[in-house]
Amino acid sequence: MVLLDTTPTTAVPRGRHRDSAARRVREVCCDAPSTAELIKGLRTPLHDALGMSGMLLSATDPDTLVLSTAAVIENLPEAMCAPWMHNEFLEADFNKFADLHRSAAKATTLHRVTQGNPELSPRHRDLNGPMGFGAELRTTFSRRGVCWGVGNFLRERREEDFAPEDLAWLERLRPVIAAGLQRCTVLDLRSDEVDCAPGVVTLDPLGQVVSMNDSAPQLLAELWAHAIDAGPQTKLPGEAYMIATLTRARARGHPRAGPPVTRLHGRSGRWLTIRGDHTLTPDGRLSCIVLVIEPSRPTEVMPLVVAAYGLTAREQEVLAELSNGRPTGEIATRLFISEHTVRDHIRSVLSKTGTASRGELLSLLFHHHAAPATQFTHA
Repeated sequence: MVLLDTTPTTAVPRGRHRDSAARRVREVCCDAPSTAELIKGLRTPLHDALGMSGMLLSATDPDTLVLSTAAVIENLPEAMCAPWMHNEFLEADFNKFADLHRSAAKATTLHRVTQGNPELSPRHRDLNGPMGFGAELRTTFSRRGVCWGVGNFLRERREEDFAPEDLAWLERLRPVIAAGLQRCTVLDLRSDEVDCAPGVVTLDPLGQVVSMNDSAPQLLAELWAHAIDAGPQTKLPGEAYMIATLTRARARGHPRAGPPVTRLHGRSGRWLTIRGDHTLTPDGRLSCIVLVIEPSRPTEVMPLVVAAYGLTAREQEVLAELSNGRPTGEIATRLFISEHTVRDHIRSVLSKTGTASRGELLSLLFHHHAAPATQFTHA
């Protein structure tokens, strides 16, 4: 779910209703039935507490930090999306989400890190500034080393920077929001899946869509509500555009390009994986970009299960063996532990995941089953 609102909003006075906003954040994080509803429910209390003019609030893939279908984008025009993605994933800049996630200061302002000189930031100079924005506050919603979401909050150029009180309020609520996103990921993992063949989209070296198979439109429709121009009368949903951008950058040897793959929760309730690959001409030039969108396989969903349920390293090993259909005795032999210890780990995994049997546990993984991934041969 993406709420794209480009209409002007009236900024709420600083700190107004901050206590009630905090209570509302806690309620939403405890009660929201899905990640999409959680993100949607956070919109108003964040406005009330922080007083902003523009917002990007999104869940993320914990492994790649690619934004999810569960997002709110407010007062940021569609034309800003493509260059914003390029800046976030491929350019050096201040307060990148990946850097914030790894740092001790997981919420900070651009003015603070540039010592009052935001023009040092390409994002401010080329994107935020020309759109009339000045102050910028960025944060990641991380818990136990896992990033479940990100926030980018903006004020108009004429407004003052976010105050220490704003950062302190957000820092108090940041772990609450991270825990809420983790909780909702557990709920999303239990959503029903609808079978579908993989969708394949081919793009030229400039990122323009050339062709797609019959399954692609149905799967692309599960992604962002707004899309980015990718050819004459053709648009590509934001997540797919991000993966295409990373694929093109990696093919050209860009040093900052991460793996071109992400998992996300589609509108139908199923988990989808988008991965990118490319082909080369005989003389080594980029020929085309290929995106595959398909229901996520158990091996792709398992890292989300591990992170969402907080499984220990040994519990992860036991779960991996169970997912391969191995009985207790064989698991014990392979992991060099007793069968009694294996059963203890299985009971712990069942308790953490809220499942009653091995069959129900494996169903949590294998109802995401999909056909084998399409393989590509580089020309």
